[in-house]
Amino acid sequence: MKIAFLAESFLPDKSTGINGAQVQMYNLALAFKKAGLEVHYITLSNAYTRKDEIINGIHISWIPNQNFLFSWIQNLKIFNKILDQIQPDILYQRGRSPLTYTAAKWTKKNQKKFFWGSNGENSCEFWKLLKKLNKSKKTLLRKLLLYPDMIIQDLLIHKGIYGATKVVNQTYHQKNELWKNFKKTGIVLPSYFLPPTTKQQQKKKIVLWLANLIPNKQPELFIKFAEQNQDLCWKFIIGGGTHDRKYVQKFLNKAAKLKNLKMIGVVPFEETHKYYAQSSLFVNTSLKEADGLPNAFIQAWQNATPVLSLNHDPNDWIKTHHLGYCAHGNEEQFLLHGRSLLENYEQIESMQENCQQFALQTFAAEETIDSYLKLFRS
Repeated sequence: MKIAFLAESFLPDKSTGINGAQVQMYNLALAFKKAGLEVHYITLSNAYTRKDEIINGIHISWIPNQNFLFSWIQNLKIFNKILDQIQPDILYQRGRSPLTYTAAKWTKKNQKKFFWGSNGENSCEFWKLLKKLNKSKKTLLRKLLLYPDMIIQDLLIHKGIYGATKVVNQTYHQKNELWKNFKKTGIVLPSYFLPPTTKQQQKKKIVLWLANLIPNKQPELFIKFAEQNQDLCWKFIIGGGTHDRKYVQKFLNKAAKLKNLKMIGVVPFEETHKYYAQSSLFVNTSLKEADGLPNAFIQAWQNATPVLSLNHDPNDWIKTHHLGYCAHGNEEQFLLHGRSLLENYEQIESMQENCQQFALQTFAAEETIDSYLKLFRS
């Protein structure tokens, strides 16, 4: 069986940033290769001179990324051309993108199967890109220029979701939203993550925040958390890159004055494990619509690190399995309970084993891959 992934980036490609969908697609590609499938990965890249190659057994087809208005239209033509050459039996694409439409259209024409994966709690909504543009701080003129592009992309994405053979959701909330908006029944499968291969490190009194430094992730709230706990013997680490320098400048000066806070910049994905391994608490401050099932949660739990979350408790796992604490949007409770955890380290220690066992049983389970293979063959 031959499967092709359609993507806008590839995890080992240093020319692009890192996002959750990218990590999950790479993990699945490796797992499907191990299961005996012929795996192809068609992706955009900012490294224009890259030639097609095989990486870890995955056949990579590179497409130079053209960054201009409506450039995605030209990109879709190239994706289609490569698909015609490869002729896969299965297409997999994750997250909202014009590629969703490309996958649905190509598989319908060629009588193949398309599996779409949702990747955020709002990924099964209507008009997501248009709503995002409306909420942005772009000038009115800039918005007017972008409206046609966002409307067309949203319409194509909606068609693509409707045309998917099957939709795989991360959470039951996403499954419910899919039914409410598209009248399609999704299948909830946990994200897949290979377990750590190194021995568990000794934990240190480190609080970790690791994500892109963008408004939706609210790093300024983590800095506030660090500021309020300067009297405690804890070190706060914040890692991540950004393309929004103007936004980051708003809190850089405050961060620089905090002796208990260290900003480490961009962390390559292959180096993230060591930070999760040594940290005692991982913090997520993202807005409700910014995440689905964050890969960071999985990596933290695999490394026996509880999660302090402002908004996200996917499938109520944190509460049910004692994997940390979620404030469900209440910033005051987030800060108060966070301090309580730091003051009472035994609370953190009591959750460490729960986190690791839950992660290994849920996200590194071969049953997840078996479920995908059954779907592909059905």
